[in-house]
Amino acid sequence: MSKRHLKTINTPRSWPIERKKRYWVSRPNPGPHSLRESLPLNVIFRDLLGYIKTTRELKKILNQEVVKVNGKVRKDYKFPVGIFDILELGEEEFYRILYNEKGKFYLNKIGKEERNNRIYKVINKRILKGKKSQLNLSNGENLLTDKEVKTGDSILLEDKKIKNILKLDKGSLIYLSGGKHIGVTGKVKTIEGKKLFFMQGKEELETLKKYAFVIGKDKPIIEIKK
Repeated sequence: MSKRHLKTINTPRSWPIERKKRYWVSRPNPGPHSLRESLPLNVIFRDLLGYIKTTRELKKILNQEVVKVNGKVRKDYKFPVGIFDILELGEEEFYRILYNEKGKFYLNKIGKEERNNRIYKVINKRILKGKKSQLNLSNGENLLTDKEVKTGDSILLEDKKIKNILKLDKGSLIYLSGGKHIGVTGKVKTIEGKKLFFMQGKEELETLKKYAFVIGKDKPIIEIKK
């Protein structure tokens, strides 16, 4: 049981579930996100959306091939969905997965056109022979490019091609995916080694560079509702 499920009391703090309500909960299958940084579809449909009560109900929905994550049909009820992933339910409902300021996952409802604005953070980069670079992205995918992109930058993808590069630099708009300011947005003031200082309104705050997720320059290119 423990390999397929988690004791509810042992689930990551980021999961917005009632821990006293049930003893077991589905464990996400291995995928693009770690256990701490993802939710299985089963938990999303039951605990966040309230659309199902049993896994059997979700399996029926998934078999209709109407559920997509980042544009791909998903039929595994334990598929892991993580930060900034886009969840599509048919042609009517679209959500971006985010953290609130308490560090809990929530579904940020977006419009149909917004679903194509898929932002990924470059978490690692490897130079290949020639001019190509291999980018390791926050959604677990790899991308080959000859564009100048650095680790820590974000990219806007469209049909697996880079549409825009969002540099992690002074003045960049960022969203924090960890630390004590998780879920907060702000503007980069300075970067000093692993530390990053940013402005939230008139207040200067400090975080680690690794938590910064660039979402724009003069204005955010995605919609984040609190």
